[in-house]
Amino acid sequence: MPLLREHATGALAPASAARLAGVLRGIPNPATVTLALDAQTLDLPPEAVSAVVDLLQRFADGQAVVVGSTDSLLTTSQAAELVGVSATYLLRLANEGVIAVEYRGTHRRFRLADALAYLETSRRAKAEKAAAAAKPAGADAEPS
Repeated sequence: MPLLREHATGALAPASAARLAGVLRGIPNPATVTLALDAQTLDLPPEAVSAVVDLLQRFADGQAVVVGSTDSLLTTSQAAELVGVSATYLLRLANEGVIAVEYRGTHRRFRLADALAYLETSRRAKAEKAAAAAKPAGADAEPS
């Protein structure tokens, strides 16, 4: 079962993405967003503006997007797919306390926020490791 299928969308057509990118470039830091839905308009609260602009920027960049609440519960398979590991490895991480898990009866569920936090921590650690490996030997040594 695909991850959050009902809230996922593919990337925009290139022409649509380019049009959206042009509009977003013209408004680098929008303070307000007004949505027009059919005949209704809605001024978004400030808390929602950055989320909507981020969503639109991702579409403009040609990315597919998934929208979900951070409280959404994922199955083991869905969380493993999101994190990019096998379900078995994810369960090992949960058993070791590396990633939080909730139980619904006998079934394990992972909060989307916890899976994303693990993913961010993992990416940061990999980036730091790569940066450390890229330093020339002795770069940390004090000059004599």
